[in-house]
Amino acid sequence: MAERTFPLRVGERIRDLRKKKRVRQSKLARMVGISPGALTHFEKGQRSISLDWLRTIADALDTPIAYFLPDGEKKIGVGDPREKRLLAAWRLLGTHAVLRRDFLSLMEHLGARKKVRRVVAPRLSFRETRTRPR
Repeated sequence: MAERTFPLRVGERIRDLRKKKRVRQSKLARMVGISPGALTHFEKGQRSISLDWLRTIADALDTPIAYFLPDGEKKIGVGDPREKRLLAAWRLLGTHAVLRRDFLSLMEHLGARKKVRRVVAPRLSFRETRTRPR
């Protein structure tokens, strides 16, 4: 059921922010490069929106992409199939540094909103990575 409501929630957030910023649907559609009808479908949840289009809309509304994503009422537990989906999504990014950075930034942002404790490995300098004689 969460899969079906996802496009609707994202669409509602797009519409609410657009109205809050007093941007007409036709103007936002023109700014983004889609038809007003397609934007209507996104806003009503009748059509799923890709992350590329969501990013373009977020940029046009001068808002972080994470604003449009759901808060995630349910927590992901160990062994949860959603963990596998996250890992699969990460692997699909390949070696694209910018995409991986944005993905991690998004995950950190979502984690910070839920006050999830993050463990960050310290970055090592080149000198620290070389083996030291004892």
